[in-house]
Amino acid sequence: MVLVAGAALTACTSPVVPGSAHGTVAYVATLAGRADPGDDLAAVDTATATVLAPVAVGSLPSAMAATPDGHDLLVTAKGVNQLVEVSTSTGKVVHRTTVGLEPDAVAVSPDGTLALVADFGDGTVTPVALPSMQAGRPVAVGRQPVSVAIAPNGRLALVANYEDGSVTPLALPAVTAVAPVAAGTQPISVVITPNSAAALVANFGADQVTPIDLAVLRPAQAVALPGNPTDIALWSGDTTAWVSAGDAVVPIDLATLRAGTPFGIGSGAQALALANGGRTAWVGTGDGTLVPVDLATGRTGPPVRVGGQPTAVVVPPAPVG
Repeated sequence: MVLVAGAALTACTSPVVPGSAHGTVAYVATLAGRADPGDDLAAVDTATATVLAPVAVGSLPSAMAATPDGHDLLVTAKGVNQLVEVSTSTGKVVHRTTVGLEPDAVAVSPDGTLALVADFGDGTVTPVALPSMQAGRPVAVGRQPVSVAIAPNGRLALVANYEDGSVTPLALPAVTAVAPVAAGTQPISVVITPNSAAALVANFGADQVTPIDLAVLRPAQAVALPGNPTDIALWSGDTTAWVSAGDAVVPIDLATLRAGTPFGIGSGAQALALANGGRTAWVGTGDGTLVPVDLATGRTGPPVRVGGQPTAVVVPPAPVG
C-alpha cells in the first residue's frame, strides 16, 4: 500500500489552493451542550490569536467544510437537519438546504461541485449539488455515520460508520454505495491520501488509526496511539498525518505508518486543523479552548477561549478571485 507518492499531500478538509493563499481564520463548532446547543460558530484569527465575532448558522452546528475557492463554508446544523452555506467574506448565511436526520459531517469534492453530508440519525449520506445547494436523494450507508472524506481524484468517497465499525465506499460521481469495509472499533474520522490510494481511519474505541488500501478496499495493520483519536489532518507538501488523540497531537509518518512522539496540549484534544503553511495545528480541547501547536517543536501557545466543547475546527483557504 502506497500512502505517499511524490511530495504532495492534500489538506484533509478542503483541496489545496493554488499558490500560497493560506487562510488565517479558524472556525470552531463548539456544540455548547445538548440542553443548550447554541446557534453559533466561534471564529479565531490565527495570525493574532484573537477571537472574532461569532457566526450564527442554526441549532447545533457540528461539522464544517470549505469550498476549494475559499469563498464559502458549509456547516451542518444538526439540530435543524440543514446544510448551511456561509460566506467567508461576510460571515453571513447565504443559503440553507434540508438534508437527512442529524447531519454530523460534510465534505466537498475537489472541483467544488458536490458536497456529501453524513446523516448520523438515519444512516444516510445526502448529496448536495454546488453551488445550487440542491439536495439529492439520500444514499443508505452504515449506522451512525460521523465522518466523510472525498478522494483528491474525485472518484471515491469514504463514510465512517461509528456504530458498525466500518467505512462505506461511495463511487463518484454517481454516489453509489458499495460493500462496507471493516475499519476498527468506533471509526470517528477518515481522511484520504493525496494519491487517492489509501485512507486513514481514527478509531476512537481502540486508541489506534486503521489504514485502508483503496486499491483492494482492505484494512492494513493498525497504528497504535497513546489515547482515543478524534480527528486527523494532512497538509500539502508534507508526509505526515497529524492526529488529535487523548491529551496530545500525534504525528504518523505516511511512508512507514509509524506514530511519532506525541505533543502534549494539557487537555483532551477533540479536533484539529492545520494553518500557517502546515506548520501550526490549532487544536480544539475539551475545556473550551483552541490551542496552537508548533509542529516543528511541539511547543504550545496561549490557549484561546472559544467556549463549549469544540468538536470541529476548519481553516478555509484564502478566497481566490
